[in-house]
Amino acid sequence: MLKNRLIVSLAAIMMAHSSISHAAENVTQNYVVTSKMLLQLRPDMTKSQVQAILGVPLIPDSSNSNRWNYVYQRREGSEIKEQRLVILVFEDEQLKSVRGNIIPANSDTPNANTAEASTGSRTVTPAQKAESKDFAAKHQSPEKTSAKLAAARQVSATKRNDTPADEASMIAEGGIVIDGEKLELQLDRSMRAIGNASIHQDKQDIFADSLAYDILNDELHAVGNVRIEVDNAKITGPELRMQLSESIGEMRNASISMTPPVTSALQKRNTVSSETFARRLGDLQSQQIGSDDSYTSATGLPVSDYSTNAYNNPLTLNTAARSTKARGDAESILFEGEDKKRLLKARYTTCEAGVDDWYIKASEISLNDYTDSGSAKNARIEFKGVPLLYTPWISFSFNDQRKSGFLSPTIGSTSRSGFEALVPYYWNIAPNMDATLATRALSKRGVQLQGEFRYLEDNFSGISNLEYLPTDSLSNETRYYANMKHQHKFGNGWSAGYSLEKVSDDQYFSEMSTRIVTTSRINLPQQFNLDYVDETWRFNAIAQKFQTLKQDAYPYERLPQMTLIGNKYYDNVNANLYSQLSVFDINKNAPLNSITGQPRVTGVRSTLYPSISIPMNRTYGYVTPKLGIHHTSYSLNDDPNDQSSYQRTLPIFSLDSGLYFDRDFKIASRGYSQTLEPRLFYVYIPERDQSNIPVFDSSLADLNFSSLFSENQFVGNDRINNANQVSFALTTRFIESSTGTQRLSASIGQRYYFADQKVTLPGVEARKNNSSDIIAGISGQLKNSWIIDAFWQYNTDNSNSVRSTISGRYNPEPGKVLNLSYSYRQDSIDQSDISAQWPLGKGWYGIGRANYSFRESRIIETIGGLEYDAGCWQARTVIQRVSTATAEANYALFFQLELGGLASIGANPLKVIQRNIPGYVSAGLIPDTYQQPYYE
Repeated sequence: MLKNRLIVSLAAIMMAHSSISHAAENVTQNYVVTSKMLLQLRPDMTKSQVQAILGVPLIPDSSNSNRWNYVYQRREGSEIKEQRLVILVFEDEQLKSVRGNIIPANSDTPNANTAEASTGSRTVTPAQKAESKDFAAKHQSPEKTSAKLAAARQVSATKRNDTPADEASMIAEGGIVIDGEKLELQLDRSMRAIGNASIHQDKQDIFADSLAYDILNDELHAVGNVRIEVDNAKITGPELRMQLSESIGEMRNASISMTPPVTSALQKRNTVSSETFARRLGDLQSQQIGSDDSYTSATGLPVSDYSTNAYNNPLTLNTAARSTKARGDAESILFEGEDKKRLLKARYTTCEAGVDDWYIKASEISLNDYTDSGSAKNARIEFKGVPLLYTPWISFSFNDQRKSGFLSPTIGSTSRSGFEALVPYYWNIAPNMDATLATRALSKRGVQLQGEFRYLEDNFSGISNLEYLPTDSLSNETRYYANMKHQHKFGNGWSAGYSLEKVSDDQYFSEMSTRIVTTSRINLPQQFNLDYVDETWRFNAIAQKFQTLKQDAYPYERLPQMTLIGNKYYDNVNANLYSQLSVFDINKNAPLNSITGQPRVTGVRSTLYPSISIPMNRTYGYVTPKLGIHHTSYSLNDDPNDQSSYQRTLPIFSLDSGLYFDRDFKIASRGYSQTLEPRLFYVYIPERDQSNIPVFDSSLADLNFSSLFSENQFVGNDRINNANQVSFALTTRFIESSTGTQRLSASIGQRYYFADQKVTLPGVEARKNNSSDIIAGISGQLKNSWIIDAFWQYNTDNSNSVRSTISGRYNPEPGKVLNLSYSYRQDSIDQSDISAQWPLGKGWYGIGRANYSFRESRIIETIGGLEYDAGCWQARTVIQRVSTATAEANYALFFQLELGGLASIGANPLKVIQRNIPGYVSAGLIPDTYQQPYYE
């Protein structure tokens, strides 16, 4: 039954094109048929049954009554796009075969002369047309009454209005559609298409000069310019033999081309991709060393990058901004069932046709389209004819899905560790769990073992890193680094976690890493936290200790600290509560107090600060009065003043207000809107003597546009400034009317004091002037691709700049970026920073950065390098120099060869470049629109 249905489907739809509607509307001729009508044909139907479905044939020929002709028309609206002569052949009064030939679409309604000129049929005469009207009665079967025949014809007539999706629906149901300039069908036996032949099934389309399909044996034989199209892949060859129902067959001397889909790999299967897995662990990853990754070795590449970066998998497709087409060939392609293929003696590259710079070659490649994975035997990478990498067997994923297996090794060199090579193995334990194990050989130090374990559930996630060097050849010591992080959501607003980090010695980072944010680390946290959040309350409890790598930088430990914050509106009144309990301790290895020579003071501090405010907002401005009581109590140990407790209670009153003004104007016919926003902020806090209160975590806040409008000039709760002061600021903005883009904003502000400063930090002189420094800032997003930001703090008493920063970025297009910045802070910082990525022509890009300290007369960090983009491969080399906080400068050399996003060989410098050059875009990711020509 299923086979007969398939045969009828083949016969019925072989006249149609699945991509264009073939509806035949307003059909008036009896001999014009539609695909819906043909769908009803069955093998061995009688002539009367066929006539009841299709109507009267084109020419009733009594001399050849076993051959009936009809016309099939494919229309777009009222226009005929294609016509076919449909020939039904009968044997022993039963339907046996169907044939079809294309006839001109721009001819008149086909007649015998136009439709069958090739067969020598005669011209239609009026008498013959009249004769056709009586054809139904002449061939009506005895068992079918005229009423039944009329009913059958009525059903047939209702089916003449075709729908556009006939063959598309057949394909969706697993049917087959065959097409060609000339078609022949022996029902129950075979089918043949000649000239622009094609066959369509499911998502697979096969094209050839000629197709022959053996229905009984389910064998397809395609000859001449054979092309198979499946999704985004195209396979071509001279000949194909295949069993269609089983998708088993072979094509020799085949070529393959693939175009990646527009959708990202993140939109694929429900399994979590490596990129998604890493992103969803972002909260934990951001707490890693350097604030953006797990520990970075001297190669500059975190262990976690191996499982999240497609460049490290030799055969993993990478979705990029640039359109990348892949191609290859094989001596033979074996189709081994649905979604399974095996390529023998295969080559693969992403280079354009005619450019054979590199290939991945393998004696055998097996692909599974369902799992988006594959494996290769005797695989090697050849670049410019030179073998670079070989593996006897490799398993890979080609859609960025995570899969276990060895990853590409990286090599590099540093001045402190010498030549090094890292060989990682990625273990995909489960969709929500993975691990990366690596061996790192250091020529000067020995062999280091590295490991990373990650897990991700709906309610908890974690990441653990471990590095272990059994015996350092230079120091003869065992060296290690450990980092474990976990966060857990319990529900109903509760969550908890821990972060534990430790190294074997103080010089570990300076000697084993190249990143300045890593080498400059001094305190490693070891902490546990408990949190609660709802609409009104926020609670946090933390127990925190540190491993300190610098002897004079021991911070206070909080064992524990608990903070409760509440905020709720009652009509127009806002009630706020801030409370905190902190237990401060000090590491036993911390040095004594440098002034008293005694142990540093420890103790318990409790803080309570309730307040209410009444915001009054209007379209033209706002006023917000606020009143609160700030209470702090201390219970102390080892106090140098021999006091075991202190109490401090202070009322705090503030009044915040602002106005909004705006106007419209034009510059060179372009419309803009300018705003003017003045703001006043008044604070009153009475004076209390706080000189004997110890300082656990307080410091003076930098003066900026946030602290200018804060109640307390100090960060932390150990000092509350006395205040009778008003802060003023004026801001103006220029907004482009057509786009809403803020093109320019500028602000200036200052604080005025009506009382002298009485509260200070130990060793800091009290302020003597009646106004603060003036601060000013400007930010611009200009039409010529420049972004400018500047900040200036100016002391009016001594007419000196206290702090200033200015930065500019010129970024006209991807691959072109210039960053300039200068930072100055009185008595501490005087640095310039310049970095750039710029095309040099013919595919070459220059990259570099120089961070120089004028105060210390030395270079803090520099990188310099070149990048070459050949379209289907990129090469980059970078040298880096880093000055460290605990040791001498370290040098690192990186070289990487990147082959079309599929393979990466060498030490990966991308993280180093991206951190040092804001706005950098890898040459392989620059969109086609901005890509340089790389061949002369």
